[in-house]
Amino acid sequence: MQPMTLRKLYVWGMLMTTMWACQENDTINDVYEGRTPICWGISAAHSNDTRALVDNALLQKSCTPITGGKSVGIWGEAAVSTDNKIRTFQEFVATPLTYAAKTEETNPHNDWNYPGESKYWYYNAIYDFRACYPQDVMTLLMTQMDATMFQGGPINTSVLQEDILVAATQINTRTADLAKPVPLDLQHIFAAIKFNVKAADGFTPASGEGVTSCWLQNQSNATDLFSPSGYLVHSGNSLPEIKWHTYESSPQPMYVWKHNGVNFTTENTLYTPNGGLEGNEYTNNDGWLLIVPQQVKAGTLHFCYTLKNAGTQIFSVPIPAITYEYAKQYTYLLEIRGSEVELKMTIAPWNHLESSHDIIM
Repeated sequence: MQPMTLRKLYVWGMLMTTMWACQENDTINDVYEGRTPICWGISAAHSNDTRALVDNALLQKSCTPITGGKSVGIWGEAAVSTDNKIRTFQEFVATPLTYAAKTEETNPHNDWNYPGESKYWYYNAIYDFRACYPQDVMTLLMTQMDATMFQGGPINTSVLQEDILVAATQINTRTADLAKPVPLDLQHIFAAIKFNVKAADGFTPASGEGVTSCWLQNQSNATDLFSPSGYLVHSGNSLPEIKWHTYESSPQPMYVWKHNGVNFTTENTLYTPNGGLEGNEYTNNDGWLLIVPQQVKAGTLHFCYTLKNAGTQIFSVPIPAITYEYAKQYTYLLEIRGSEVELKMTIAPWNHLESSHDIIM
């Protein structure tokens, strides 16, 4: 075989350069094929299996440009397969979404908007999306936030009573209808509990009687105490991968609420701002307390309260063993009948459980 001449080497080099350039152009064209814009379909959990404290109407109202202050944060990442290689593109990083209803019929799904120019789908790609609400609160709490994981804390819900929601989904552009909005169904990361007090049927409290304070408290000699704080790990692309790790607990009173005296002759939500002295944790959420999901052993956690006619005497009702789960609501009803108190609990709305415990007042 004769050695290749200089001219032949030049022609061969030019040919290889041209082939390489075509391969690169093919790859780029493959990555950027199409001009379909990414749009969003944001919803808040309101189905039977995840009762909402925040519904769609409230979420949209709080995220409109007029009201301001809150937005849905979006993280998005595209893994594009080209030439047997995977390229990753960070498409959305802490991008705020706000709501502005459109009147035209051209694109009725594009009511959720982000600043800047539109972004377009890569084809032959798999996208991971993650969202949170409110973005400003969640960003302060998390140590890691990207398209595949939210992780951080501690989140202290005895101070922070904000209904935080998260969502995650994955889109395969090979099979998905890219004209449709990205579905992100925001779910609650906390459990919610509420305490109601009433006089039991046939019992008439003394004139002017009422509840003047209440709180939750651990027994100081108990183990595995109820914790108002926790670390959150939200990984993968399905809601069951929300994981909580409790952070700290204390025998000190938690969620303390004080009042001049709420009458309990009829069933009512105990925590009302009217005449309230302390307890914004309750009143800001219409009586609901947002707590870190966790398991509570029998006899560990107590609901304590005082009555107007009983002075400084403290009454304590132990909370039966229970596992508080995120996205569920737990309502406790204390029925006072003379020297006895019956505690009932309801998990709304699909499962009903009852338990009682009598105490001497």
